[in-house]
Amino acid sequence: MHAFSHFGPVRQKLARSLSCSPLLSGTAQKNRLVLGCGSNVIDHIYNVKVVPASGGKGFFLSPFRALESKLIGGVTLNHLAWATLGGVPTGLLALQGADELGSFLRSHLKDLGVRTDFIQVDEKFATSQCHVFIQEDGERSILMAPATTSCIDEQAVIKYFDGYIQENASMVTTEISQVPLSGVKALLDSAKKANVLSVLDLDIPPSVAENEAKLGSIAEVIECVRTADVLKPAKAAAEELLTIMTGDSQRIKAMSHREKAAELVRLCDSKLVAITNGHEPSILATPDKVVDVAPSHIAKVLDTTGAGDAYLGGLITILAKNGLPNTEEELRNLGEVANGFGASCVQSIGGVPVSTSRETLKKILPDIDLLPVNSTAPEIPPHRHTPSTSLHTTLSQFEESLRNDALAANSLAGGLDMSSVEEVIDTLDKCEGQLLVSGVGKSGHVGRRFASSLGSIGLASHFIHATDFVHGDLGIVKGGRDVVMFLSHSGNTEECVRAAYHLGARGVCTIIITGGRDSKLAKLCTFSLFYNKDCLWEPFGCLPSTSLVIQEMLCNALLCQIIAKKNVNKDVYKHNHPGGSIGRLLSQSINTCT
Repeated sequence: MHAFSHFGPVRQKLARSLSCSPLLSGTAQKNRLVLGCGSNVIDHIYNVKVVPASGGKGFFLSPFRALESKLIGGVTLNHLAWATLGGVPTGLLALQGADELGSFLRSHLKDLGVRTDFIQVDEKFATSQCHVFIQEDGERSILMAPATTSCIDEQAVIKYFDGYIQENASMVTTEISQVPLSGVKALLDSAKKANVLSVLDLDIPPSVAENEAKLGSIAEVIECVRTADVLKPAKAAAEELLTIMTGDSQRIKAMSHREKAAELVRLCDSKLVAITNGHEPSILATPDKVVDVAPSHIAKVLDTTGAGDAYLGGLITILAKNGLPNTEEELRNLGEVANGFGASCVQSIGGVPVSTSRETLKKILPDIDLLPVNSTAPEIPPHRHTPSTSLHTTLSQFEESLRNDALAANSLAGGLDMSSVEEVIDTLDKCEGQLLVSGVGKSGHVGRRFASSLGSIGLASHFIHATDFVHGDLGIVKGGRDVVMFLSHSGNTEECVRAAYHLGARGVCTIIITGGRDSKLAKLCTFSLFYNKDCLWEPFGCLPSTSLVIQEMLCNALLCQIIAKKNVNKDVYKHNHPGGSIGRLLSQSINTCT
């Protein structure tokens, strides 16, 4: 399926001189990381029926909610996260606000393993935001607020980041997307001063940088691309850049993609140019070699948003470990790895790696070494992408599971639709009859515990196995009074679907907690509470484990909010739970208070 018969050289730490590369070598690499400066944003995702034209009015897809989810992303943030997955120590150079959005962004960066030590946090700074409106046909419209990232000019780079680059960088990456061009040039100059490789992602065409984005002039764009060692443009940006630099649009149009890449290397004096073109082959060129590399096989495309960023993350991974390619075979292998990272990205939602990305990447690139680069850089906090030294011990999967559960838990709150949460809590609080919890299998065990906990705070709550509803227990449910809550990870559990259908026909209010946003139960039930199942990792891809942790967390959160809504106190709980160690503890606590 994949052509990796000559993949071996990519895995080896090539013992060659890097005299042609400004990368530091030997002991000079110690305590150093790939430092990137550029867009790092909070993505607010909205589903809409259609984006209204100027002066018009539009509607969100759901009449009850606007914001669907909150993610992190950005050109530079994304490629650093993917390089971290490749085992490369990375850090973000950024100006961020000391607000809730900034804290959210930094927390998730730590989860991904991207170092946040170099981020300048201040109340006078504002965190970048992006509002993404997704239509029913899949088309999207995006509104950007670069915030303080748009203030990283030459003076800001010298003031905040030059020292870090000189002392800590093994490579510097940046982009033409949100950072002013004077800042981009200063970052590239700082890399040259530190004698380390510089990588530039030309994310937008030069005309967009000058006009819409207002980052600087076309002349500054050309100055930047001529300063960078490695240039990664998309096809459209590369063609416009060549047209501007040569002044001959007809000649550029007549060129093959390989000829365009070679011409860019010559005009920009680049050590490496990599041109991406969606699902078409990517082109890589050095001063004396050009290759085109077919894309990797993709099982299912879910989201192409960060494909180019992930591609660059793969490029950085191999450059950081092996330096610049010297042979055509090494150049082709470099392209195959970069394509593999891009293919892994499009099989999940968002531009950063998720819990399944490591497994997906290993399937595409079975021979790639994802262990950290051989360096004594300051220890990166444990996370799902950088294996700890115990990976080769008998407890490796034990530790990996703990990390995955913790990461899923950390990402839960940010991915919830809080208006749906309020609807569910309000429905439970106003239930005048029985609250019946149902499910099958492992989700059923979670539901049974939840029903028991609700009963202990005084609610008329019971667990009913979903199968029992259609075997007579429909008779105990009263429409207009009782509420039935289902738990199903897929949302398509056959027994639950049958029960929900019959309950709905009787006018019974139903709730589903599920990871299946487009599932049968989501369509049948009155209210739905979704969690993001794409962020979960489970053995074999389906053994219920992390999904049960998430279900338990949601049940606990609902329980705590119901306790608050109904003003349940220790006296009430002791009255319902007089026995055992809990009863004794409550008695002591109440006696002490009185």
